[in-house]
Amino acid sequence: MADPELDYQLMRVCKPMIRRFCSESEGKNILQCLKQNKNSELMDPKCKQMITKRQITQNTDYRLNPVLRKACKADIPKFCQSILSSAASDTELEGQVISCLKLKYADQRLSPDCEDQVQIILQESALDYRLDPQLQLQCTHEISRLCAEEAAAQEQTGQVEECLKVNLLKIKQEGCKKEVLNMLKESKADIFVDPVLHTACALDIKHQCAAIPPGKGRQMSCLMEALQDKRVRLQPECKKRLQDRIDMWSYAAKVAPAEGFSDLAVQVMTSPSKNYILTVIGVGVALLFLMGLLCGRVTKRVTQELKNR
Repeated sequence: MADPELDYQLMRVCKPMIRRFCSESEGKNILQCLKQNKNSELMDPKCKQMITKRQITQNTDYRLNPVLRKACKADIPKFCQSILSSAASDTELEGQVISCLKLKYADQRLSPDCEDQVQIILQESALDYRLDPQLQLQCTHEISRLCAEEAAAQEQTGQVEECLKVNLLKIKQEGCKKEVLNMLKESKADIFVDPVLHTACALDIKHQCAAIPPGKGRQMSCLMEALQDKRVRLQPECKKRLQDRIDMWSYAAKVAPAEGFSDLAVQVMTSPSKNYILTVIGVGVALLFLMGLLCGRVTKRVTQELKNR
């Protein structure tokens, strides 16, 4: 898997697509090139299926993804050492390291190169639940119970993930619930990680947030501000989906609150309502300061009057 030149099955099945999309790519970059063109209308279905299989394998263990491994060589030991320490060198990591990196992406703690690669993985897995090993592992039963129809669809476009989000309150298994909560957290950081919301709000992003660069929750914050602005009329479907997300995030905050001040700070800074929260905090601090100043003056005056007596 580390070298697509040795992946004869991929090379054979995708030969026409390699000619079409990746004729100038070196052997070691062919899979990466095919992944980038996977959702093209011109992509051959059999080749697309083969690419998906390779992506599933890579996402199972970061060591099978040389591009990610190189980009995140400093981030993985920094943030995910506990996973590496507890796993034997000859065992698959079942996507645990990538899940760890995803959460750090949501917290905006990754290095730029690593962030770029994790963003790609997030966007890909948001469209196809099979590319998220931990979600599959933890939610197999719940997917069968709640989202069987969505999972059976030949073309995966994020419908299983959306089904799990919508049915969050019905999920019984804690491991699965945790994974869905993680998905919600990740979607705050990048609207592209939430394909259903992104599709519903594509026009509004174009009209209201055209100047806002993607990532770090910026476009999500822009949409939230537009939602709160009575002068702005969002598309009905976008408005509905945004309100749904607010309800989900509210529930997620109750179920998985910030564990400490640093987590709380990250939660505030990545919140789509960041500006509103910071304004409220700022006003609160200003009021406390003014009250302290006023009390200080009153105390000083009373003390002076007592001395004069």
